[in-house]
Amino acid sequence: MIIFNGEIYNFRELKAELVAKGHQFRFQSDTEVILAGYAEWGQDVLRHLLGMFAFALYDTTTGELFIGRDRLGIKPFYYVDAPFFAFASEIKSLMVIPGVQKQVNAEALARFLKFRVHDSDEQTFFAGVKRLMPGHSMTIRRDGTRSVTKWWTLEFNPEFGPSKSDAEYAEEYGAVFEKVMRRHLIADVPLGFNLSGGLDSSGVVGVASQLVHGGEDTHTGGKFFTFSALFPGETIDETRYITEVERFARSTPVYSYPNPDEFWAEIMPWVYTQEEPTISSAPYAYYSVFREAAKHVKVSLSGNGGDETLAGYLPYFRTYLQSAAGTKAYGRMIAEGVRGVPVFYKQYAQRLEQVVKGQGVTMTPFLGESLKGFRDITFGYSPNLNERLSQDVTMYSTPNLLRYEDKNSMAFGLESRVPFLDSELVEFTFNLPIDQKIKNGWTRYVYRNAMKGRMPELNRLRRSKIGFTNPETPWLKHNAPHIRKVFASSALADHGLFNQQQLLESFDRFLIGKERIDSLVYWRILVSQLWIERFGLDGVA
Repeated sequence: MIIFNGEIYNFRELKAELVAKGHQFRFQSDTEVILAGYAEWGQDVLRHLLGMFAFALYDTTTGELFIGRDRLGIKPFYYVDAPFFAFASEIKSLMVIPGVQKQVNAEALARFLKFRVHDSDEQTFFAGVKRLMPGHSMTIRRDGTRSVTKWWTLEFNPEFGPSKSDAEYAEEYGAVFEKVMRRHLIADVPLGFNLSGGLDSSGVVGVASQLVHGGEDTHTGGKFFTFSALFPGETIDETRYITEVERFARSTPVYSYPNPDEFWAEIMPWVYTQEEPTISSAPYAYYSVFREAAKHVKVSLSGNGGDETLAGYLPYFRTYLQSAAGTKAYGRMIAEGVRGVPVFYKQYAQRLEQVVKGQGVTMTPFLGESLKGFRDITFGYSPNLNERLSQDVTMYSTPNLLRYEDKNSMAFGLESRVPFLDSELVEFTFNLPIDQKIKNGWTRYVYRNAMKGRMPELNRLRRSKIGFTNPETPWLKHNAPHIRKVFASSALADHGLFNQQQLLESFDRFLIGKERIDSLVYWRILVSQLWIERFGLDGVA
């Protein structure tokens, strides 16, 4: 007996292997392959599966419940274990079970509010609700005892310098990427592509278009759909890059136009969809895009995961230089790293402005006593770039992005696939030397080289980064009257998690330009309060 959520991309190959071993199949589903694989390999079946999955399998011969989650945690698995064991792919399904407490996990909330950290361990924002971590399995025995096993570990190459030429690495990366894309294009329902205009989604769309127009057997429904969010007149608008890829891919574009009024009108159902607070309102752009996509397709591919596996964010430059320290190449690396600085000047300036603002008012004055007592977090980022990236992929960054991806797509019955987080591609990428991630002032170095001819040059050689996001501060100010009502509400005052007076005074100063603060501080308080109200949480644990 099995309950399964996800997609096994290599189920046809596994089925053929299992048939050769004497197994018989009645259906053409990947679910049946998991069952046969378990019968053949036991719990090691996990190591044979390529895909995104979470499943619970009851072994009638041993009376054990075996639970497995995919390597990167693309598909979720939540559970409660007291006074009984229950599990689901959504927390809201657990909340309706009699006996499940509806309380705030104060430690998780405090960590989120102060340090913007969540999804980094088994804790959720709900007291008593846990997540099975990516690459882990759980066995529950007949007597009720259980054990959790880490069945997959992301290994990384600690070396800085290469053993092959750039061209050889690019050719190998391109071959693996194309193989992964072929795997992700397998579907028996119409599929399309999320296109932000960024480097990663542009590569997914570009390679997919070459495969599809080249005769690859896919279910694009006769049209090659791309789905994008546009913000006309805003500095974050990516229309220029999006239309360049559309022309290259000969796609049928579908647009969403998120705006602050629509966002506020939908904020409570959106918060319910997310199930836990979000670091920013940016996931609403995904939500808006997926809503339009669901009108045309049942499966959509996105570019999530490229930044974390290929060092696409600016802070990785510092770790890159730390990785080179002590090597003969250090002086050359400094020179090469500096080459990228003039191009990134505007982004560095914007980031510096955020940091300076953040040195003004922090989150702490707005917290009630019940949230102040938790110890500060020591992040312990590695000075080795590949190890630092592995930390972000498994703990700090990718897990929350995958949560947003799953919640926002499944809200509209859409399956979202993330080729960059295919385990074969991830393992290959982390086996590359560090200088194939950043080199000559370029991030995602090997990927850019591999994508030559596979996407427009405008996109391949761009250095700016925006992605799917919203105009955070303008939207916050636009909806200030609504937000202030939330901050001034008795609902916020009653639970005592926030210092209401300090919060209101600061927010009023912010609106007239007299408060030096990162506006996302207000967002985290707002979304936390709305989350508490929407789920009817009645206490703190």
